[in-house]
Amino acid sequence: MAKLYMLTEAAKKGREFVKTLKETSFHINKLSIKGDGKKILWVNFFADGKEVSESGQFFIKLPEVVAHTLPGSYISPESFINRFQTRELQKSEIRRLLGNHMGREGDLAFTAQEDNFSLRVFHGSTNQYALKMSEHAASGSDNPQKRMFYQDNLSHIVEPIVKSPTDAPLRIVEDCLASGDTLPGVISTLAEKTKLEKNLGKVTIDVAVATAQGIFLLKKFAQDNGINIELNVGYLAFGLSQGVKREIGYEHANYITYPDEFIAELTRLFPNRAEEFLKLKGKQVVGDMGEFGKLIPERTAANVMIVASWNRYRSDNHGDQNSNDFPQPAYNESDNQHLLYLSNGGYLMRAYYNYFNNRDGSRDISEIVFSAKRRWTREFGYGVLLKDLQKEIVL
Repeated sequence: MAKLYMLTEAAKKGREFVKTLKETSFHINKLSIKGDGKKILWVNFFADGKEVSESGQFFIKLPEVVAHTLPGSYISPESFINRFQTRELQKSEIRRLLGNHMGREGDLAFTAQEDNFSLRVFHGSTNQYALKMSEHAASGSDNPQKRMFYQDNLSHIVEPIVKSPTDAPLRIVEDCLASGDTLPGVISTLAEKTKLEKNLGKVTIDVAVATAQGIFLLKKFAQDNGINIELNVGYLAFGLSQGVKREIGYEHANYITYPDEFIAELTRLFPNRAEEFLKLKGKQVVGDMGEFGKLIPERTAANVMIVASWNRYRSDNHGDQNSNDFPQPAYNESDNQHLLYLSNGGYLMRAYYNYFNNRDGSRDISEIVFSAKRRWTREFGYGVLLKDLQKEIVL
């Protein structure tokens, strides 16, 4: 006899998201792009309970019917895997995906291949570095030594991903894929408004952590548009925060969380780690990665030296004054591959990429860095606000 399960509210939202996503078009021609990249575009949204204004170059309006189903949603690991295969799920497979496995090329936690979309997950969701990041995330990002510990753990997650080979003309290196809709906004604008349009037949996306929701949305976007997307993920998460409903959309929604349902699944699969997992209740998986990605000073206020080797590969001033002379990102139209980083977390990801692949600075890498922020706006509704795109790439 089949087992009967009472769906929680979060799981119901997860099912609603999957159903709505299936019924919604993410074709680039149907996503409205506001702005021409040259004139300043202003939007109003809520931050810390107050309405504020922000400028940008483009705003990509995304389907709000999908956006409303994301906050507070949960997709179970089993239902996630079953979306990629028809055979019966083996317990050993899900234990590998959710456990403490640390992967590398040829030894991945999970892989899946569909038309126009391939997924490779390197590590288990509860590997030692991931749990340390959750621990540091709970204590805040203000202390530079704690940021250093956070970034050190993140470097172990990222290293095998950014070292993996790809011939994709565009490679996007990201810190996290939460709701997943930022990247469709970014790729749509690159396809319609920049010189990179010819490079979008195949796109590789490297990301430290991704939710099931974000992966489903990116897969839908790839298949709706016939873009071959190769997604390399450090490890998976399955819940998004509910946030606070405001006059315009939501605030603090779609942070990556450990839902109670996921904690229960972990303790069932790994009873010997139950005490460890119960401590994750109420915590965010990675916190605000943009804040934790801030520059680390060479010394603390108490004049204690901090050693973060990847710091030497930064040229930005995100969070602190940078005294290093590492080259600024430079776009080269004739290169066979272009690397894209999204600020603010992208500054740290750029440092990791060069730290692991270009330590002597000898490689001439075509790089692009700009800002892409999800916003619920008064003017256009829900979507992604882009700014600081290099003038060399804008048509």
